[in-house]
Amino acid sequence: MDQSFVQSNVTEILDPSQEIVEEIVEIVEQVAPASPTLPSYHPTSWALLNTVLDRVDVITNGRAGSLYQFATFLVFGGSTALVNMAIVYVVFYRMQMPALTSEIHNLIAIALGCEISLTCNFFLNDNVTFKHMPGRSRSLLGRFWRFQTTGIVGTILTILIESGLSDFLHLPALVSTAIAIVMVLFYNFFMQSFFTYSKNKQVKVAA
Repeated sequence: MDQSFVQSNVTEILDPSQEIVEEIVEIVEQVAPASPTLPSYHPTSWALLNTVLDRVDVITNGRAGSLYQFATFLVFGGSTALVNMAIVYVVFYRMQMPALTSEIHNLIAIALGCEISLTCNFFLNDNVTFKHMPGRSRSLLGRFWRFQTTGIVGTILTILIESGLSDFLHLPALVSTAIAIVMVLFYNFFMQSFFTYSKNKQVKVAA
């Protein structure tokens, strides 16, 4: 009887109850809490980049996804900005338009540069930067229309800023364009994130 009692106590000690296990789990979670938001990014096909993003996620408390989006948007924006400036250079400096004033010639160059670079920007960001955003569920035409609408406003801002710098401060066209592009870049990112690729709200029709 005594041996059975001792064996029972030993078994109880070696086999902790569910309550004890739960207490241990709670202590572990307090010391090293699990973060259900990690990773905040969608893994890429490059292991090294994923490792870096994992580290950024830990340091920034789960913001690697947003930072990665902004970084890729900047890279694509910078690349298409070069396209923009190249078009401005060709149209303004290489294409002769004697029937137009210098100001009108400049506006045409800026408008063409902005529109062509905007289209390139859409296809790059649509397939990489905003690939996993909720608004990606919209049709390609719907996304393109929203991207273009936001971009056209950005183009108008770019034209106004560039024209003001060129006409009133007498800065060179390329310098004015570069300044305008950088200023409008931030506007474009936030508007594309919260307008073009925001959640696609579908109206539910009651049965």
